[in-house]
Amino acid sequence: MILALSSLSLSAYNVIKPTTSKLKASYGLAVATLFSGVLLVIVNNASVLRTCLTGLLFFATVTAMNAVSAHSLAKSNTNNG
Repeated sequence: MILALSSLSLSAYNVIKPTTSKLKASYGLAVATLFSGVLLVIVNNASVLRTCLTGLLFFATVTAMNAVSAHSLAKSNTNNG
């Protein structure tokens, strides 16, 4: 849960003030969150359907925010160069 909240928070902040390092960290946290979901299913016998649906919603949200951040970052780099 801490990984997911950290990833969402960093992605949201990165939409406001995008940097390459925050974008890479956000991708890393998102992947770590997905792996923790897999472990949750394996170790705790969590509901696969619920965990997968939650994971898809999470990953879609983070991916959309990261795409906006990457676009903003590319746009600002083009304007500065």
